[in-house]
Amino acid sequence: MKRLLLLLCICWSGVSMAQMQAAKKIIPDYTHETQIKSSTVKIWRVIRDLPQVKEYSNGMVREVNVRTVNDTKYRDLTFSDGRKRTDEIEQIHDQYKFFVFNVQGPLPAGISKAVVTALVESMPDKDDVSVVRWSIILEGDKAGRKPLVESLSAEIANYEAGLKKMLE
Repeated sequence: MKRLLLLLCICWSGVSMAQMQAAKKIIPDYTHETQIKSSTVKIWRVIRDLPQVKEYSNGMVREVNVRTVNDTKYRDLTFSDGRKRTDEIEQIHDQYKFFVFNVQGPLPAGISKAVVTALVESMPDKDDVSVVRWSIILEGDKAGRKPLVESLSAEIANYEAGLKKMLE
């Protein structure tokens, strides 16, 4: 009987320890939104077409190569200053017009993950204007965050300028 009670206590404690922890709140390192005088459908059509980043980068991206490895899409970018970067495309969600990419490399020392998101939404009071909401989420040391946020936010600014030139 003691063995059965002991076994029951051990099993019960294992079940209680296996419960999920509370959800961790994610606070982006950078958020920005811009209004573009175009429909959400037109903006989304451009953003979701991965090779077209060269066209709406406002001259920042010189070359783009999209490849698929084991059902995962990657985007290899060459910038106008000669830098190169690889992005893993995590989500292209057509229904919600939501795009997520994970910067694979190179990443600054101390940064383990860099995620960039773009969400295209309509303006509730304006039929001909849409908003693109950008965010950058980083994991790692605080020292490495600032230069990466500056670099990625400058890239986003070029994307916004290019989208406006292209669609307005």
